[in-house]
Amino acid sequence: MNVALQSNIYKAQDVMLAMPQAETEVTHHFADGIYARELLIPAGVCLVGALHKTNHLFTVSEGECVAVTHEGREEIKAPYMGQTHPGMKRVIYAITDTVWTTFHVTEETDVDKIANEILEAV
Repeated sequence: MNVALQSNIYKAQDVMLAMPQAETEVTHHFADGIYARELLIPAGVCLVGALHKTNHLFTVSEGECVAVTHEGREEIKAPYMGQTHPGMKRVIYAITDTVWTTFHVTEETDVDKIANEILEAV
């Protein structure tokens, strides 16, 4: 793990929390034992994601963005599939309107309870 990058992600989060917050559209999808959280990130928006507890897949089905984690910087262009590992936190900058969807194994359908299962408390 690149500790300096991880530290900078938290610093970016602190700075961005003091700024006006962008509106993002979230759509929740459920199937047998699967929860998908679809996020529309408008072009020009930069956000910091939550700290994840679980290993799960994500897709970028539309758009282009830059993501930074403790592992480094990655330019992502749809279509794309990736993986999130426990302890991972990302800064994402949407170059174009971007659709980012995470997939989680759960029988739960209450999104607040799911968040407690998959995300570290802030």
